Amino acid sequence: MSKKLLVTAVAAVTAVLASACGGDAEPAAGEVTVALPFASCLSWYPLYVAEDQGYFDEEGITAKFESTDGSGGAVQAALTGKAQLAAAAPNAYLSAASTGAKLQAFYALYQKSTFTVITPADSGITDLAGLKGKTIGISAPGGGDVIYQEWLASQAGLKKDADYTQLAVGDGSSAATALKKGTVDAYSASFFDEEVIKGGDLEVTALHAADEPQLVDNFLVATDKWAEANGETIDKFGRALARGTEWGLANPDGVIELCGKHAPEETQDPAFAKVVYDRVSDLLKLPESAQGRYGHIDTEGFTAFAGQLADLKLIESADGAKAVTNDHVDAWNTAGE
Repeated sequence: MSKKLLVTAVAAVTAVLASACGGDAEPAAGEVTVALPFASCLSWYPLYVAEDQGYFDEEGITAKFESTDGSGGAVQAALTGKAQLAAAAPNAYLSAASTGAKLQAFYALYQKSTFTVITPADSGITDLAGLKGKTIGISAPGGGDVIYQEWLASQAGLKKDADYTQLAVGDGSSAATALKKGTVDAYSASFFDEEVIKGGDLEVTALHAADEPQLVDNFLVATDKWAEANGETIDKFGRALARGTEWGLANPDGVIELCGKHAPEETQDPAFAKVVYDRVSDLLKLPESAQGRYGHIDTEGFTAFAGQLADLKLIESADGAKAVTNDHVDAWNTAGE
């Protein structure tokens, strides 16, 4: 299956699942709907492993996964009661919290940023400073990659409009075409988009800032009301998720096999499926600061990052960082009773 067809298939699955995500009725006890930024078994494999291996069942949890239109859509699903948990990029959570939404965040799914800025290897652009006067592609206005790209460019003293132009070009194969044609000089890519672009035979260079911090990306978000009333459910859900992560990291073939059942369009090209699995697994691996505890968030580093975003006016305030916690980490990493 070509990379272009794979992206099209995943987009189709996203549309179907998004249309199914509805209703804000109070869930039954132990029922947890998780709103995902996009549909992908491989990208969210700890959730699917936890379901497939019976870890949620053992905790008395009935988990449902619904895709939405990006991290902002996932957060909105939690706010409107269509989901109890949202897997969301930090900037989407911070943006919602800065406008007064009563939210809290916990359980880091990914321990590194899912985004990077890439440029064709033959572009002559070798560092962030080289983006001055250039056009940088983004997926769409408001996408999770946008704030990251603007923050990253700021590390080289570059400001949008004043020093570079931003242009929405879509993702995946659309972004690859824009890079090849020179419509954009660089692109703010998710790890998935980066692999699709490289799979289309375009050699790229990833641009990074000096001493760029490794910060969590995509954590679980819930409303204060739900979280405060469901602390035990959060413990149980996170414990199953931690077990799913550990199993998945140790069983690459097993993950690809189970995703072949849940999302066959993602695994029709086994080599590409393995590439995506490897990228996701790298994002899931714990840094030393986590001390072997799944779900752990470097709250000090995150607070500093949120402050930078606020200083750059990329979010209204960094207040949401105060409600990013590790309160349940011990429960997630101990055997259930």
